[in-house]
Amino acid sequence: MVNIAKTETKISIDHLYVRYEDDGTESLRDIHFDIPIHAITALFGPAGGGKSTLLRTLNRLNDMVDVSTRGSVLLDGVDIFSSNIDVVTLRRRVGIVFAQPIPLPFSISRNIRYGLELAGENRRSRLDDAVERSLRAAALWDEVKDRLGDPAIALSGGQQQRLCIARVLALEPEVLMLDEPTSGLDPISTAKVEASLQLLKQDYTVIIAPSSIQQTARIADWAAFMLQGELVEWNRGEDLFSAPRNKKTEDYITGRFG
Repeated sequence: MVNIAKTETKISIDHLYVRYEDDGTESLRDIHFDIPIHAITALFGPAGGGKSTLLRTLNRLNDMVDVSTRGSVLLDGVDIFSSNIDVVTLRRRVGIVFAQPIPLPFSISRNIRYGLELAGENRRSRLDDAVERSLRAAALWDEVKDRLGDPAIALSGGQQQRLCIARVLALEPEVLMLDEPTSGLDPISTAKVEASLQLLKQDYTVIIAPSSIQQTARIADWAAFMLQGELVEWNRGEDLFSAPRNKKTEDYITGRFG
C-alpha cells in the first residue's frame, strides 16, 4: 500500500476483492490504496475496469445485489464490513451522485428537504437553512434562490446535476462520491460542476469516476488508474499524468488504447 505522507487518510482500502455471484465475475481484484481527506481522488480507466463497483462498495450499495467481498475498507479506521456497522448511517456518511441526474418530482426546495424530512427533521428553520447551505455548496444558490418553489424538472441538465449534489450534501456526508457526473453535460455545465467540486473538497472528501481522461487530469489531486478490475497505478494526479510509472498507464493516457 502506498502511504500518504503528511496527509490524513479518510478511507483505507486493503486487498479488496469483489465478485458478482450471479455470473461469477470478479469485478475487483486486490485493490489497495488510501483515499486522503479534503482532496479529489479520481478513479479512471476504460469501461469495465471496476470503477463503479468500487464506488458502490465504499458505501455498501453492492449489498443490494448478490456479491461476495474479501479484504477491508476502513472509514476513519473502522471496517465498513463489520457486523456492527449501521449501513443506513454509513450511506449517509458516504453519499453518492450518479451519472444521470434524477430530480424528484417536487419543487427545487423540496428536493433538498426531502431526505431530511424522511430522517425526521421537521423544524422549518433547520430545513430552510439546509436548503440554502446545500445549494450554496453546490454552486447553485445564486441561480435558483428566487424560484425555489419551481419544479426541479424545469432546471437545465447541469443545474439538475448540481441539485442532485446539493440533495446529497443536505444530509451532511463526510465523503461525496460521483459516478461520471458530467457525462451528459455540455462544456459550460461541466465547468460549473468541476468548479463546485474544487470548493467542496475544502469540507468533504471527494471521490469521482470522471467522464474522461481530460477531466481526470484537470481535477484529480490523486488518481487511480484501474484496468479490468485491478489497480494499475495510484499517485498524485499531477505526477501520474506527467510521469506515469507503469507502461499501461502511459499507453492509456496517451491514447494508445482505450
